[in-house]
Amino acid sequence: MKPFAYTICAMTIAAFMSFPALAQDSSSAKVTGVVQNGNRTIIFERSNVDLNLDQLSAFSEVTASDPALAGRLARDPSLVNNAGFVSKHPALQQYFEKYPNARQDIADNPGNYLTPVNGSSWSHAPAGMKD
Repeated sequence: MKPFAYTICAMTIAAFMSFPALAQDSSSAKVTGVVQNGNRTIIFERSNVDLNLDQLSAFSEVTASDPALAGRLARDPSLVNNAGFVSKHPALQQYFEKYPNARQDIADNPGNYLTPVNGSSWSHAPAGMKD
């Protein structure tokens, strides 16, 4: 029985050694879809480059607590740069105090933070994707 156990153990070790990518971030894990159109292949990849996930999560909490605020910002993301508008929303004001760089990012890439509604002049981009 021992030789059999040794064989199984050796095979398991060999299998793990042949897959060094298991310990690394594989680029194939970032692929979310592939479209083939004639001789052109389009690969859609997930990306969190330059995204602060804590910042995104905190903004999600702010908008979840005030759906009307989320709707207003979805229609006009530039309102984040309007001091009068921000001062009327204490949770948003606190958010910008904690994440001051978020103002410009929301205005530039609203699809990373908001879901478009009727009247939105921008298109949706899933988190991690720039418009």
